[in-house]
Amino acid sequence: MMTRVIGFIVALMLLNIAEVQAQGYLDGLMNRATESAKRKAQDRVNQNIDQSIDKAIKKTEDTVKCVATDRECLRRAKEEGKQVEMAEAPTTKDTMKCMVSDTGCMKQAKAQRKNVEIEDESELDTLRCSMTDADCLKRAKAMGKKVDIID
Repeated sequence: MMTRVIGFIVALMLLNIAEVQAQGYLDGLMNRATESAKRKAQDRVNQNIDQSIDKAIKKTEDTVKCVATDRECLRRAKEEGKQVEMAEAPTTKDTMKCMVSDTGCMKQAKAQRKNVEIEDESELDTLRCSMTDADCLKRAKAMGKKVDIID
């Protein structure tokens, strides 16, 4: 009878140990599965980012910017099999800002075939003054303006 009781106690202990080991094994499996899922998700995100970057680089390499009137640029792009992205022609500043009293500025604009925009002296960043025009130089100093010496 005593051996039966001891055998029963030993059997219970072995079952308890086996149950604890099985629980630890299941926890380990769950942890590994969770970590594996996280790694795969991160790998997929990284792969999508890499594909997006590669696509953007390829588009940049396969695209040429040309001004619509630049026949040579358009021809080269077509020969190289590249897409053309139209760019605006560089604009030239065709307007000069002059004061009504600054005939030198107006003559210069006319010589350069530019339009003249009449400005009030207070709106100009730079005043055009002759070295001998003390009033102009004093006004520029008083208003904190730059001076462009015209003679």
